[in-house]
Amino acid sequence: MPDPQSDPSRPLPPFESVPQPPHEPRSLLKAAVLGLCIGVAAGCASNVGTLAPGVHASGHKHDGLNISRALPAVSPTPIPAEQAACALGPAAALCGVIRGPNTPSKTPSGGFTAAQLRAAYDLPPATPSGVPSGPAIAIVVAFDSSSAEQDLGTYRTQFGLPPCTTLNGCFQKVILPPTLGDLLPILTAPGSSSSSTWSDERALDLAMASAACPNCHLILIESAGQDLDSLSAAVNAAAMYNPVAISNSWGVAEAGGNAPNIDSGAQAAFDHPGIAITAAAGDLGSGAVQFPASSPYVTAVGGTSLAANAASARGWTEMTWSGSGNGCSILIAQPAWQTANGSCAGARSVPDVSLLADPTVGAAVYNTADNGWVVLGGTSIGAPFVAGLYAAAADYGGATIGAPSLYENLPNLNTVPGTNGSPNGLVGF
Repeated sequence: MPDPQSDPSRPLPPFESVPQPPHEPRSLLKAAVLGLCIGVAAGCASNVGTLAPGVHASGHKHDGLNISRALPAVSPTPIPAEQAACALGPAAALCGVIRGPNTPSKTPSGGFTAAQLRAAYDLPPATPSGVPSGPAIAIVVAFDSSSAEQDLGTYRTQFGLPPCTTLNGCFQKVILPPTLGDLLPILTAPGSSSSSTWSDERALDLAMASAACPNCHLILIESAGQDLDSLSAAVNAAAMYNPVAISNSWGVAEAGGNAPNIDSGAQAAFDHPGIAITAAAGDLGSGAVQFPASSPYVTAVGGTSLAANAASARGWTEMTWSGSGNGCSILIAQPAWQTANGSCAGARSVPDVSLLADPTVGAAVYNTADNGWVVLGGTSIGAPFVAGLYAAAADYGGATIGAPSLYENLPNLNTVPGTNGSPNGLVGF
């Protein structure tokens, strides 16, 4: 790949080895007959892409309302994600990942496996061999994870998913350069178990996208800061690679004085018709609304608690998770495609769909920075998993934005009971 640093005006090239399926105006839920099902929430060396300093991936300068409000301070060395805490700091985007209760282990100990997740959401068993030849999913995170490809390989080998590597053309990592105003992280000691890190976020996102779509290519986009400008610029960078879906398992609270700083540039970064963009609803509970989950251009993914139940017709019991973020946006009006709105009185209601998030059960994930296999939860499970479902279904229309197919096909969805779902009044999985 040519080095964009030699020509800062040149946009990032597409991921040329990824064949893109035609966009068809079919409903995502029609893929359920092939085993795909999603539900609606209740009540070699890594390739490095760069951009000109201070410029969004879209080409425009940072707005005057830079949510980071940080002094110009950049480092030529990428900040290690394993030392960057997913803590709620001033103006920082909060990861949607939560560490579960287990101690890191050499083999999976607790948490749902890829096969169990596929069974729970009515997906056929994965094929362990072959080279992934499907469309691309882009994963947007903050800070650099040096072990990303290694950890992804461990996860996929353990759970019988085909190899996804730089060498076979399936995996690509893009590290965006620092820009003025990037918000540096709250640092945690290496190997600390006291808080989740952006390394946990990255490990979970790649694993869940793999579990949902083992045949998909994966593009990991790493921003140099955890402020909204940096991450929104990373979304624009991701779109330049023409993926079928983009996953964002992070968010900035609309409340707490952030609303004026969720500016037009940040909002426009998610407006990419024909790309299914997902965003975690967050883990702050009822009434907590985050952007970009509140964006009209995304599918907002909330959380559930999941358990095997042989006595039920589905074989699983699923309820809404009390920690899942939800509520009515104070910034965004109800999109035309959100036909069910409930108590939000013309405002965007969040979430649109829900998936496993409860960290007490969580998903089994391998992360070198955590010294082995850990259980990770939070709404970060759902955003990349739903992105994988969109990619696997390959039916997101070329002019589509948001989640219209979900609302068009409510009768085809199962029920997820509970009291901490979306105020749009929709029930379930």
